[in-house]
Order: sequence, then structure tokens, then C-alpha cells
Amino acid sequence: MPQPHPTGKGSPQPTRTTPRRLPVVPLPQPGESLFSWVDHLATSYETDRTQTMNRLGLEPATAHAARLARHTAELPLASALPLLAATGLDPQQLRAMTLFGIVKRSEGRVVRHPDFRWAPEETWAFCPQCLKPPGRWPLWWYHSWAVMCPKHDCYTASYCPDCGSPFSPSLLRGDAPGQCPGFLRRDDDALAPPGRRRTKRKRCGRPLWEIETPPVTDPAVRSIHQRLVRLDAEDTAAHTDVEQWYDDLRTLRILLEEPHALRVQVFTSTDPALRQRFDGDEVSMRWDHFDDTDRNVGWQRSDCGFLYPWRRTSPSSSRKQRDPVTAAAKLAVISEVLDSPDPADAARRVLRTPHPATLRDFSHSLPPYMHRASPHLHELLSQALDGQAFAELSAT
Repeated sequence: MPQPHPTGKGSPQPTRTTPRRLPVVPLPQPGESLFSWVDHLATSYETDRTQTMNRLGLEPATAHAARLARHTAELPLASALPLLAATGLDPQQLRAMTLFGIVKRSEGRVVRHPDFRWAPEETWAFCPQCLKPPGRWPLWWYHSWAVMCPKHDCYTASYCPDCGSPFSPSLLRGDAPGQCPGFLRRDDDALAPPGRRRTKRKRCGRPLWEIETPPVTDPAVRSIHQRLVRLDAEDTAAHTDVEQWYDDLRTLRILLEEPHALRVQVFTSTDPALRQRFDGDEVSMRWDHFDDTDRNVGWQRSDCGFLYPWRRTSPSSSRKQRDPVTAAAKLAVISEVLDSPDPADAARRVLRTPHPATLRDFSHSLPPYMHRASPHLHELLSQALDGQAFAELSAT
């Protein structure tokens, strides 16, 4: 007679088995992301991503792409152990392929991390020239400051200019690697006649490495990007001034994001690509809509003063897209303030505060780095936050 299981159920629960060691394991490239390396491993063994993840003990279930993207952000210890056993990688190599390393237990989505409110779980941007076959993508493309490629000295891209689809490695098709997996709009979105099915939407298929991006000509963007790359690669715990600069940068940046508590009133960059993203006309509230029926991307000015691309998802709706060039324009403004001999005076000259942010805009709790902002940002914060939010900031 079978003995009852300790959990009270009639049969024992399945246990995770340690995967067998793979005979050949290609080493990850320096700085490569876990998502990229697992996909390269699948290509080497001529298997799909799901089968490869099973062999690595990553239990992909059905949402294999979303699970692997989540592991690239932070890898739970329970998933790291079988992966190490199957590949023989050094734990430091595995940790180097993730944003936040190996954790005992996942904290959920990255956006729930108070210190990483802007950190995406998916690739934020990419350099088209770096994706020439065989395409591999580095981990730093997952950071929202990945606005330029230092190797090719050009701005990165985040969506396909043909169909407007955002780039994500999780969407890449195994039978068409390196090609845009997005769908083209139908010529006629009307309902199909009764008894007939609508025609299938065609894939875009544009080679991602053929997308052209403008060159970087603003030295401030190059400088601040280099500092962020170094900060990501080095241990800055012993460098208080570096940590302070990073806290100030994140503070200004989140205030330039939704709900746009800050507005740029003076934009001095001479970079043509960045100038195209700035609209100083506060009266018109520019909305470059889809006047051309063949266009998939339109432009709208946000309250912070910069233009954002919007992708048409249907004849009557559109969705805001991320854009590395717009992000670079914001970094140029932040650099002008933080690198000034008098940051407080520079903030008064360059920025103003039309809509003070509330605690609700920050999910009812200010991120920790705002509490660590420099005293020279105190005046700006007092104007950019409403009374309740600034009171919480002052309480610490």
C-alpha cells in the first residue's frame, strides 16, 4: 500500500533532476548577455530555444522567451545551479551575463526594484551594425542608457523604421535570424466578407543590420555614456563621488520621464539628430500625426519638451515607443547641469517645473536615490515635487 506523501497528497511531487553535462559548450563573449548566449548555444546544437533551455535545466514552460529575458535580468539560484552543472561555466561568467546577478529568490519584475525603476527586462536598444551575422548582443544593450555604440560612433535603434515594431531578441524567429519579426499593416483593415477569412499579415523581414542611425556628434553624450559604461563595469562602492553623480543623474532623469515634472527650456546641443528631437514651442504642443497613410511611426512632443515616436497599432490607435536619440538628448541636458561649476544655477537656467510630481507618480514611495540627491539639487526638487512628496524627501 503506498505511503501518503508528507505534503498530504497521494503521490510524491516531481523533483528537478540535474541535467547532464553538455559535451561541447561555447564560451560566452566578453560582455555577452545570457539571452544571447543561450540562443547561440541553441544554434550550435541546431535546436530551438525551448529544447536548449530544457537541457540547461531552466524549465522554460511555455513562455520560454519571457522566462529567459527574466533570467537575464536576475537569475534565481535554483535555476543557476542546474545551468552551471550542464555547462561547467564559472559562476562569475554566469553572473557577468545578467544585470543583477544570481539571487536566492526573484523579486518579481525589475520595475518593482526601487533602485532600478527604469531598468527594462528586455533589450532596450541595439546597434544595427553590431548585429551583422552572426549576431550576438551584449548585456549593456539592456540598460536604458544604451543610447550610442562606442565602436561605430552612432546612435542605437530601438524599433524598425519600416513597420515600427520594437526590437526584442525574444521576438526573433529561428527561421529568420537577424530579421525584423514585426508585421506589416494590411492594406485594407476592413472586415472580411461573410464566410471568408481575413488574409494573414505579412512579416516585415527587414535585416536589422541594414537600419541606419545618425552619427553621434555631441561630445557631452559621448562623455556621459563612457562614464555610465565604466560605472556598470567597475565596483564603485569605494568611490563616493561616482555614486553621488549617479544618484543625481537618476534623480534628474526620472523627473524628465513621466509625469514630466521638469521641462527643458534651453537646449544648447548642436548635434543635428538631437536638435530634431527638441521642440521649444510650448504653444503648439506639436503632434506630428500619421498624415501619410503609409507611415507607421508618428511623433508627439511630451511635456518635457522632447519628441517621442508613436507606433500606429491600428487605424485609430497608437503606442509610444522608446527612442535612444530622445534619451540621449535628455542625457545631454543632465550633463549640462551636473558638469556645470554651479549645478544649481545651471538647473535654474535650463529647466523649469510646470507640473510638480506627487507621491502617486512614484507608486507612493520616492526611489532611494532621490533621498541621496546632492544639496545643489535641493531647490529644484522643492519645485519639482508637491508638498507631500517633498516632505517625505526632507524627512530623511
